Amino acid sequence: MKVKFNSFDVACIVSELRSKVQNLRVINVYDINNKSYIIKFGQEVKSMLFIESGSRIHLTAFEWPKQMMPSAFSAKCRKVMKNKRLTSVNQIGCDRIVDLKFGNEEFASHLIIELYDRGNICLCNDQYIITAILRTRKDEREDVRYAVGHFYPMDVCQSLSSPSLEVLDNNISDIKSNTQLKRWLNHLFPYSIPLIEHCLKQQGLEPNKKITQDTVLGDMQRIFDALKDAHNKFESIPSSIGSGYIFYKKVQSSTTDAIMDEFHPVLFDQLASSKSKEYPSYNEAIDVFFYEQETQKIEIKSLQQEKNVMKKLDNIKTDHENRIKALKDVQEASANKAYLIEVNLECVEEAINTIQNLVANRLSWEEIDELVEEGKESNHEAALAIKKINLLNNKMTMSLKDPYDEDAATVDIDIDLDMGAYSNAKHYFDAVKHSVIKEQKTIQSSEIALKNAEKKTQATIKDINIVASIKRARKTMWFEKFLWFISSEGYIVIGGRDAMQNEILVKKYLKKHDVYVHADIHGATSIIVKNKSSEALPPKTMMEAGCFALCHSSAWNSKIVTSAYWVHAEQVSKTAPTGEYLTTGSFMIRGKKNYLPPAQHILGFSVLFKISDESVEERRKSSQDLAIQSSDIEQRPDREMESTEDVPVEVEQNDDAPSTPSTEKREDEVDELFEKYNLQISAVPKPEVAQAEFTDFVGTAHKPQYKKKQEPHNPKNRQKGSQGQKSQPEPKQQNSKSKRGQKGKKKRMEKYADQSDDEREAMMALLGSAGIKKEKGKGKSGSNNSKLKYKAASSAKNVVSEYKAEGEKVKITEADRVLETLTKQKIEEEKEADPKDINVTDDNQGKTADTLAVISEVTQPPQTSTVNPVQDIDLSDTEDEPIDILESLVRNPLPTDNILFGVPFVAPYNSMNSCKFRVKLTPGATKKGKACKTILETFSRDKNALVQEKNVFKSLKDVDMTVNIPGKVKISAPNLHGHGKR
Repeated sequence: MKVKFNSFDVACIVSELRSKVQNLRVINVYDINNKSYIIKFGQEVKSMLFIESGSRIHLTAFEWPKQMMPSAFSAKCRKVMKNKRLTSVNQIGCDRIVDLKFGNEEFASHLIIELYDRGNICLCNDQYIITAILRTRKDEREDVRYAVGHFYPMDVCQSLSSPSLEVLDNNISDIKSNTQLKRWLNHLFPYSIPLIEHCLKQQGLEPNKKITQDTVLGDMQRIFDALKDAHNKFESIPSSIGSGYIFYKKVQSSTTDAIMDEFHPVLFDQLASSKSKEYPSYNEAIDVFFYEQETQKIEIKSLQQEKNVMKKLDNIKTDHENRIKALKDVQEASANKAYLIEVNLECVEEAINTIQNLVANRLSWEEIDELVEEGKESNHEAALAIKKINLLNNKMTMSLKDPYDEDAATVDIDIDLDMGAYSNAKHYFDAVKHSVIKEQKTIQSSEIALKNAEKKTQATIKDINIVASIKRARKTMWFEKFLWFISSEGYIVIGGRDAMQNEILVKKYLKKHDVYVHADIHGATSIIVKNKSSEALPPKTMMEAGCFALCHSSAWNSKIVTSAYWVHAEQVSKTAPTGEYLTTGSFMIRGKKNYLPPAQHILGFSVLFKISDESVEERRKSSQDLAIQSSDIEQRPDREMESTEDVPVEVEQNDDAPSTPSTEKREDEVDELFEKYNLQISAVPKPEVAQAEFTDFVGTAHKPQYKKKQEPHNPKNRQKGSQGQKSQPEPKQQNSKSKRGQKGKKKRMEKYADQSDDEREAMMALLGSAGIKKEKGKGKSGSNNSKLKYKAASSAKNVVSEYKAEGEKVKITEADRVLETLTKQKIEEEKEADPKDINVTDDNQGKTADTLAVISEVTQPPQTSTVNPVQDIDLSDTEDEPIDILESLVRNPLPTDNILFGVPFVAPYNSMNSCKFRVKLTPGATKKGKACKTILETFSRDKNALVQEKNVFKSLKDVDMTVNIPGKVKISAPNLHGHGKR
């Protein structure tokens, strides 16, 4: 298997690096291990250059596990190279040495990477004096020392020279026996063995053939032509290399039939019959090749570490089992000894008495041993049972046997001379009891110790699996460099992290039909809601964007509840008034600011799951199938009903006929609408008209966003609230049939029973009713009232003009007159409108009636549009991600989805109703890092979490999770600390 670069590989990869990373700035240098380093380049696109001493250099698209602390060599490289441009990438001669130059002139520094033998990396200054080196060494052959303070020898490197017949003739005599043609030529001309072998094949020569002087002389011309071809290919590398190849070797295995064996920039003739895979660039082929190798190494290493941990656990289990077994053996042996003493009681008692008498007669130990031996010679039973006497410890050893079992073996038993036979038997029975108690305690402690050991082993294995992983570095989406979230309706909302990003947002990303959201509070960021269609944005998205702007300001820490506002894109300008200056991140707002209701500081934290393109297609197909099924169910089989849809029908109005509930509801809505705007109608003879659907003016987007404070019930308020309304005598009941409008009036009287004078005046100003007193003079408030009247009248006219009742037409008389007058006033007021700075507070802020009017005008959602906002965002000019990127970011993945990675997601909590995993964030005292750790633990404990979802949680980085959290937080979630019911 190929594990190192040859000279041809180095030339090819240097050519690619020139086109991809040259002139990029160094962001940082990282350690992988003591031989491998990563240089991070950055501009618009981040690039990672992987360097392994003695082996390889290439760009990588994978996230390699980095060391926690940089080494001394890495720290020196950071100090010298950081923020410098890579001005040149060169191969020194045709050797396997790469020279990376950072900076210019006297500020330049060189990083020289040696890719041969054991390899080396040297950091030099502009004069090639070594300032840092990975491995100090001395070349005995060239008498050169590679160390700090010495010159790096550039002249000892091999140079690329043209082949000549003279060189071949001079080296023919050096041919040794069993030398292959390709290896002899590679020793003379370092073009690399694969390239020489390829050129020899094209000339009809066998590169693996054993050569002699005679065979070389016979094929001299063809060998020379092959060398010239190799030289031309080597020199034409920059223009000829465009792809890379990985070649596979066949193996006999249960898991695969081929493994990666070699990588080459050209499809060589000698490898034409081998299985291969082509990649768009040679750099990508090398990256994939070594990634597979390193992944296998890490898996083997992880498996070995896991085996070692499991072996420790097995050793602990074995040790406890041996202890318990030893205690049981002691119990069995002690019980057997006590039994043998009892069955040989007379013999044991006689032996004890005999030894005690001899000791009492003051005989020496030698004399006692002689007497025992004499007793054995005379076949005395007690003497034969005595095996050894240990008077030093006052004990003797007896060999006893069960007299009732002829096949039983003798057992050596220690007898205490201070005790009788019964006492010795009791001593052994007591030993059995103590051993049983000790066994029980050992079993109990073993269970606890084994549980702790298993937990520790599982935690260690978990850490091994997390650390030992190389993931493909995902491409950062264009909106992730800003504050961002995706609203509940699928619109992208982005905001700046600082003044510079605010400047970039407005200048580069604020397009037509987008909405700009801001707040009049210190530290508030500029928010942009992306909207490609010309339809008005939904009110829920606007409220979420306003909440997001407030949370990312000083209001989060101070817990101040205030309002945000929004304006159209054309109202935002960088042009300051004459004599004024706008700092970075500041803008002029020209025209009216539309204030949103105050929002509480409640954010949510969740994870968006990026699924594969195949999973997206499966979701599309399933949604299409569901749509077809639902449409089939809704279709009516009656053809007569379908044929009468577009036929005009004359309906005769009959006041005496009983009205259906739908008709009564429609009549009440019409009466309420006309009385609300104080409009007069006149009926005309009913023509033949088609039935039309009435569009409700008071829709979901026009409902008041504020809840009015309810005053206590007071008869006076009821009287005041009923002023200005025409009182009509209650009609008499005739045959239990109510007249038209009576039910609606009764509902309105009950609805406005508790309305105060101030509230009534505010609503009358909005509706343009004659019941409000006229303003004296032309002030700002009068101008605002005129605008509100214009809005109310125009909206009412649009609604009523479209309404066609059953059998009669409605036309407006009063609305036309009011609308014509107010249109002139509005045109004059817009001409006199002055631009307002972004930090100037609008006078309309805090006024309930004005705020309601603004919300009802702007946030009206499209009622008949079928445009999908997720797929309809304008990303054409500035955003380089495809539109489908939002469709592949799902909040609730299916078990069949293939999850690629996860993206941390911080947004207003109300926009996360469809998220599978979510927690609530409010201003608190918990730091962001600790909060993120708690959140991940909560997500992982979820019983509904899938295995691949838990793996995504493990792979999330702390930096990605904390970057969008505004400050210290308080986390709220069910079963947050795992104390719930199990």
